[in-house]
Amino acid sequence: MTVREQIQCRSLTVAVQIALTQLDRLGAAVVRRATAEYNPTTKCNTKMGVLVAEQPVAEPPPGSVVTADGVRDAVRAAATWLELQAANVNALNVFPVPDGDTGTNMSMTMRAAAEAAETVAIDEAGAVAEAAARGALMGARGNSGVILSQLLRGFAEASAGRADLTVRDLADGFARASDAGYRAVGRPVEGTILTAARRAAVAAAEWAPRAHTPSKLLEHVLRAVDQAVVETTDQLDVLRNAGVVDAGAQGLRLIVEAFWRTACGKPIEAGEAGSVVASRALVAAQHVGEGGLGFCTELLLRDPTEGVAAIRAFMESLGDSVIVVGDESLVRVHVHTLRPGRPLDYSAERGTLSNVKVENMQLQHAAGKAEAPSGEGVGHIGVVAVAPGAGFRRLFESMGAAAMVEGGQTMNPSVQDILAAANGVGYRELILLPNNGNILLAAQHAAKQTPRTLRVVPTRFLPQGVAALLAFNYEADLETNARRMEDAAGRVASIDVTRAVRAAQVQGWQVERGQSLGLLNGELVAVGEHLHDAALGALARCEPERREIATIYAGADVSPEQAKALADAIRVAHPHFDVELVQGGQPHYPYILSVE
Repeated sequence: MTVREQIQCRSLTVAVQIALTQLDRLGAAVVRRATAEYNPTTKCNTKMGVLVAEQPVAEPPPGSVVTADGVRDAVRAAATWLELQAANVNALNVFPVPDGDTGTNMSMTMRAAAEAAETVAIDEAGAVAEAAARGALMGARGNSGVILSQLLRGFAEASAGRADLTVRDLADGFARASDAGYRAVGRPVEGTILTAARRAAVAAAEWAPRAHTPSKLLEHVLRAVDQAVVETTDQLDVLRNAGVVDAGAQGLRLIVEAFWRTACGKPIEAGEAGSVVASRALVAAQHVGEGGLGFCTELLLRDPTEGVAAIRAFMESLGDSVIVVGDESLVRVHVHTLRPGRPLDYSAERGTLSNVKVENMQLQHAAGKAEAPSGEGVGHIGVVAVAPGAGFRRLFESMGAAAMVEGGQTMNPSVQDILAAANGVGYRELILLPNNGNILLAAQHAAKQTPRTLRVVPTRFLPQGVAALLAFNYEADLETNARRMEDAAGRVASIDVTRAVRAAQVQGWQVERGQSLGLLNGELVAVGEHLHDAALGALARCEPERREIATIYAGADVSPEQAKALADAIRVAHPHFDVELVQGGQPHYPYILSVE
């Protein structure tokens, strides 16, 4: 049976208690002044003429403050909880466009915050909060991620200089977070994450005088955010029509819940994600204007020569969903515009650009409309595959891959790219096919950072990935599938055909620039003047007499006629071969051959 036939058949300044009973009648102002002018040598305050007996400083009761480690734990728990729930939050979106993957964007932003918080050596809660906010800004994804980074920024500003955080500090943090969130958005809309942040701040301010522990305060804040999320449905017509709550508000609710659970000592368990709510078809209810959805344009601008206000004003003249945040050293820009080149040109003239992302939301919209609602799919295990080229992506998707990661030779995806794909699908168990030796390490690191169970089948070449996915059994368990897929991948010979970009001596071969190279399982085995010569030379080195099927994956720059000519040449050289021709669309490699 040929490959084609098989293809057709997945969360407080220390509460210091100094008993200065001799000064009770002097009032709070005298107490503050006496304390400030206390002489540690004489153990009294002679300037005020009052002897102040030295009092022991009591340790705060357990659970009455949040320490630096407590902040780290809370941020880490929030990142994990968002990752577990990313697919559910994504499913609330009424726009299946890049900016609409709210769950994925918020989880990736929170994970960047958690990773940054882990690097702080200073044992101060304020320092950890500051690092988390900075990390979130650097790693912010999408509209919701940028707003989340600003909520963390506001909380960090309120926590600055604090070794530990009291209940009062937490309440101040929620207030500053809400203020920062509203400032970040040019035209704030109620019924969104901003509303939930404001309701959290109101509840924290109300309960801070009565709540004696962070866990009790956070309990009341969580209740308020819960109610705010429910009410978003009736605050925005688009949510009312779709019958869903706001995805960003729900994402914030999950963060507050993780903070509360951490304060209570309740860990986040990997099996708590719950079932996936499918709502991709909600996009059908959306109206798209004649100009289309345009492009979601994001970038980081380092050392800008213009202030945040000026940059924001310019971006608002170009489009909508504008968020411009940062400081004199780093500014993050997010805008939806029909002409993405203009914000890029403007920014490039006013600083150093990085982390540029431009995505066509109109195409995503069209693709979303074509999708039917779906949950976990046919089985309980999902497969994530890395591949370059539209042809290979279509191929893996047609064989049942739950998610694709764009990448390959010369464009290796990051750990975060892989995590975004793995955490954005509705499977608790996943198998990852890296399909490139240079991506294996990133894949293995990603497997350690997701709360899901993720097994890496170490496919080093694209044909191995195809063979592995063909061996996937929807009814088998994770370990069985991983073993079967690895065995299948090992039986395929992979040939890469490309051109030398420079002269070099490689593995015993003297190669001149422009010559054609044939690599068998990554080892150079053939050099020729023409691509077909290199392909045939490599094929001759893979024990063709023991093989039966050769599948040619034509690259992006190969014409149909050229690909057919290679297929014909293989048939002549090896008449017993069943030769297939597939449009892979991969860059850099005109031909990739699978031989089995």
